[in-house]
Amino acid sequence: MAFSFRRSRRRVIFVGVAGAVALATAAVVTRMKSTPAPKGPVLMASHDTMLRSIATALLGSALPGDAPARAAELARVLAAIAALVDNLPPLTRSEVGDLLGLLSFKPARAALGYGGDWVAADTPQIVTFLYGLRDSSIELKQQIYFALHDLVMGTFYAEPSTWPATGYPGPPKLA
Repeated sequence: MAFSFRRSRRRVIFVGVAGAVALATAAVVTRMKSTPAPKGPVLMASHDTMLRSIATALLGSALPGDAPARAAELARVLAAIAALVDNLPPLTRSEVGDLLGLLSFKPARAALGYGGDWVAADTPQIVTFLYGLRDSSIELKQQIYFALHDLVMGTFYAEPSTWPATGYPGPPKLA
């Protein structure tokens, strides 16, 4: 069955307006879902599953192999991300909240390249999604990847117990 797309000025205008309305609706819904209380925490319970999936994909083999140690390390990383975000300047906290809200909103997430659910996500799908963001020619997608990468990797490797596995002896000891 062949798909026929008739171009007409009316159709182009309709698609443009429909797209603008969809984006505006997504922005409003995302803002309503992710806007934290003025001085409240940015991370919400709904972000845990998403951040756990992203951290698992980014950290990969750096995480412990056995399930209890892996779960404990992921819990530590999520707590460290929450502490980090809570101590960021207000504007940066707001931007992180906007990013997490965007990634929580399925249509926006689908537009970025992952239309699945975070609960049912498997690691190879998330890795593909993240690398798609990283390798995109669109700068905003790259910024999303690097923000997530830096949040996860920074909090993981800030913990001295992770250093020996990488061969890093730690900072030099001053006399």
